[in-house]
Amino acid sequence: MFEGSYGKEPFDLRLTVLRMIRQWGKIAAVTLAGMLIVTGIYCLDNILLRDGKEYRTVSVYRIEYGVDPKDTNLVMINSYTWNTYLHTEEFLSFVKKRLTGSGYEGLGFEELGESIQGDMESDWRVPSAVVITEDADKSSAIAKAVEEALIQDFSKGISEIKDIRVIDHKETEEVLPDLRVGRAAVLGTVLTFFFTVVILLLKELGDDSIWIPAVIRQRYGLKTAGTLKSRELKENICHLFAGRKQAAICTVQEECDPTEAADVLRRICEGTEAESTNWFVVPSLMLCPEAVDKLKAADGVLLAVKAGAHAGKRLEYVLEFLAQQDCEVTSVILLEADELLIKWYYGLRGELKNF
Repeated sequence: MFEGSYGKEPFDLRLTVLRMIRQWGKIAAVTLAGMLIVTGIYCLDNILLRDGKEYRTVSVYRIEYGVDPKDTNLVMINSYTWNTYLHTEEFLSFVKKRLTGSGYEGLGFEELGESIQGDMESDWRVPSAVVITEDADKSSAIAKAVEEALIQDFSKGISEIKDIRVIDHKETEEVLPDLRVGRAAVLGTVLTFFFTVVILLLKELGDDSIWIPAVIRQRYGLKTAGTLKSRELKENICHLFAGRKQAAICTVQEECDPTEAADVLRRICEGTEAESTNWFVVPSLMLCPEAVDKLKAADGVLLAVKAGAHAGKRLEYVLEFLAQQDCEVTSVILLEADELLIKWYYGLRGELKNF
């Protein structure tokens, strides 16, 4: 009874790495597509689909403290404190009062608080107030009210502050989106490349593909003659089929034509001990199971497997069927193989073993 060892053969890191290298074009294409998609979505979301326009007005202030800066008990205003001051109900009520007559006096405390942001970059004496709303006139009106509230109302309530004045009032401008297309492109490239490699690796590990003759030997324990273009094919065929009068070549896959392989075998056997071997073609047993009688009548059987994905299970099916019919397989040959992959694999391996 045939017993395959699919899934039990040792993991072949070389073959996996070489297979990934051979698919660099696919990986590059998918990575490029992923980068373009991620970048496109980022630009679409931040340019075309972003919520309406916003307008910003920035006012920079100078604070004069009424105490000695060298006083160790003095608590200076920092960025957090300044921003907290600007969002207190007391200060917002000052701003609301200063909006009287501007047309925006109906704004509530919550909306005012969301539109005002305090900032202090470095010097604790030079804070700023930023007003951002969806309307340019509205931003200007609130910014003006904030300035008046700070200068005329706010400073009076804090004993440490002697005076506040505006030292820079910037014109209202539209807030442009902070586009970082380069970063989006890099992120898209890295993520797409990573997931593409992972998916291909999982596919390679979970697939029953056959790419090199060594897989057939390791997985099914069968002798392999090589490929139609391998240098050792002649020696292997002469050794395996010398003295056999009738030799059948049978393909595993239905779509595979063994005629070319039979012609190559007849040619390489000329002038050798296997010259008298009569090679004849038998259709795939998956297509014509009754052809097994011809295989049983032959002195030797050479199974031809087309290299590629999903070849393993088909070969396993044929081998199980032949085992049930007590038909012995002499050897296996790999058709349409990736010769460059095989060359790299055995070149790295440093040895050629087919049995």
